[in-house]
Amino acid sequence: MSEKLQQGDRLPKLNLKLVDGEELSLPRGMTSRYIALLFFRGAW
Repeated sequence: MSEKLQQGDRLPKLNLKLVDGEELSLPRGMTSRYIALLFFRGAW
């Protein structure tokens, strides 16, 4: 299992699929230095 991020840690490289089907690459796709990420894991 991966370690949890702590305050001040760098964001690892991620490719996220958005609800509209597009993909967002982080941190490259960030438009600001400060960003809040919300992850939702639903039971489908």
